[in-house]
Amino acid sequence: MSGDAAVTSVAIAGSGLAGWLAASLVARALPDLAITVTETPGPDRSLGVTTAAEILLPDDLLMLGEAGWNGPDLLRECRAGFLLGTALTGWRADGAAAFMPFGEIGAPLGPVPFHQLVSTQRRRGEAVNLANYSIGALAAQAGRFAPPPPGDETAHSALAFGLCVDTQRMAAMLREDALERGVQLTGALSDADLVIDASGPDSRFAGAREDWSAWFPFDRVASARRSSEAPPPPYVHCDAHAAGWQSFAPLADGVGELFVFASADAPGAPPAEPFAPGCEVAAWTDNVVRIAGAAAQHDPVSGLQLHIALADVLRLIALFPATRELAAEAAEYNRQWREQTDCAFDAALLRLARTGARGAVWDRLRASPLPERAGYRHDLYAANGRIVLHDGEVLDEAGWIAQFDALGVQPRKGDALADALPSERIAAHFAAIRQAMIAAVGRMPPYQALLAQAVA
Repeated sequence: MSGDAAVTSVAIAGSGLAGWLAASLVARALPDLAITVTETPGPDRSLGVTTAAEILLPDDLLMLGEAGWNGPDLLRECRAGFLLGTALTGWRADGAAAFMPFGEIGAPLGPVPFHQLVSTQRRRGEAVNLANYSIGALAAQAGRFAPPPPGDETAHSALAFGLCVDTQRMAAMLREDALERGVQLTGALSDADLVIDASGPDSRFAGAREDWSAWFPFDRVASARRSSEAPPPPYVHCDAHAAGWQSFAPLADGVGELFVFASADAPGAPPAEPFAPGCEVAAWTDNVVRIAGAAAQHDPVSGLQLHIALADVLRLIALFPATRELAAEAAEYNRQWREQTDCAFDAALLRLARTGARGAVWDRLRASPLPERAGYRHDLYAANGRIVLHDGEVLDEAGWIAQFDALGVQPRKGDALADALPSERIAAHFAAIRQAMIAAVGRMPPYQALLAQAVA
């Protein structure tokens, strides 16, 4: 087979959400390709673990929109709910609940970042809740929501939101779209120029693998979808338990529950599937590109499974080879994929390993040294509130700040520019921000009414 010949066919191994995501988006971007999807039985572990609900981050909605999938369709077809962030209980040593909103928090004062102003005021004895200066957190607390209108220049424009989608419904939606675009469903893997492995962690294409169990002790996952007539909140609730953690993801007509735990610390736990965090040494080898759970199995605590699958597919489309000589594209794909994998590793580990959650497994996590890169991220923020950003980040600067603060990590030292400002000037800045946000939230409709209309 000549390396100069064009790539004309793609075989996708795996008919779960990751497989149909790849089929739909690749067929939309490259309509002349012959694409097949191999049907796989059993629970859908294509994202790494079986889940009833998944999160689309604010940036994911923009990327899907560019691919032709708009928000209203996703809401209706996936029985989705809007998300403004994540509420945490049981994660802090002081027992306080916390909220990690999407989007920016507060606003800088001249050249001084907002979180540094908060840190300065706290050291001066002021009790400042960072989330009180997020319009997303305030809207979630008030039970109100509306997407920012085009051209809005008020505090409303700072509102960032994602979606919580029903996993099975989204897979069915993408499946229908792919089949309408000529994708063929087969019972066995077809011969093809390029293979996309979307079959999950038990892939037939598995290669050399890195084991992360030394840092991630949680090895069991139980998931369920529960119907609910109660109005869903516009946020995920994540609760730390003695043996692990549990999340409740709100859909328009139910709740997706996920319980992740260490089997050694939970002898009476419900039946659950095994879970082994780790990743392939390389995602693309020869003509096989592993995506989502076939490439890496992350602890799902950060809710990044669907985000990572989408990033993998879009990366492949951006680097899609014109000919069957694949080495250059594979090398660049692997470089970018590794950067993203390392960043997702850091985000999950620092959510888990530096909390105040109570239980023997959490004590062991806190006592274990962090890997060098994750440790540097944590130690720099704990020292002076500064954020390290790498290529391939899954959290932006605001996301890292929100996570550290929600977990109770507070800088020991101040920022020189912030410390030079008088408390009265900072307090006046805080008051103006909060007043503008409260006014914007007050103009929003009740969340439940808006959601009911959106999914009707």
